[in-house]
Amino acid sequence: MEAFFVNMDYWHWLVFGLALIIIELFAWSTFFLWMGVSAMMTGIVSKIMPDLSWQLELLLFSVLSIVSILLAKKYFPVKTIDNELNARAARHVGNSYTVVSNDENGAKVKVGDSLWLAKGCDMQIGQQVRVIDTDSTTLIVEPDTDNN
Repeated sequence: MEAFFVNMDYWHWLVFGLALIIIELFAWSTFFLWMGVSAMMTGIVSKIMPDLSWQLELLLFSVLSIVSILLAKKYFPVKTIDNELNARAARHVGNSYTVVSNDENGAKVKVGDSLWLAKGCDMQIGQQVRVIDTDSTTLIVEPDTDNN
C-alpha cells in the first residue's frame, strides 16, 4: 500500500477528484462532490510543492474533506421534497377543518381545494376538527369545541 502512495503524482489526485465528482452525478448526496474538490485541491498543492510526502498529502486530503463536508452541511444544506411536504402539513396546526369522508381508509378533511388524511379521534362527516400535530402528511386532529 505504501508503494502505491509513494508513486502517486499530482495528476493522480486530479483524476481521483474528477472520478469522485462523476460519482456524485449518480449519488445526489453532495458528499462525493466535496471529497472530489478536496482531492483536486490536494493535487494542486502537490503540483506546487512536489517534495510533499505522501503522508502529508493524505493528511491534507483527509482534513480538507472533513472540513469541506462539514462546511457544506452547515452553509449548503440539502433540501428535499419530503422536507417541504412536512413543512406544508405543519402549517395547518391550529386550524379547524370539516371532516368530509370517513371510511376504512381513514378520515379526510377538506383543506382548501384538497383533501388531507386525518387521524387522532372518532370523526363523523360534517364534524369540525382542529389540527394539533402532523405525522408526515397526515393531520393529527381533535374535536373542535370552539366551533360546535
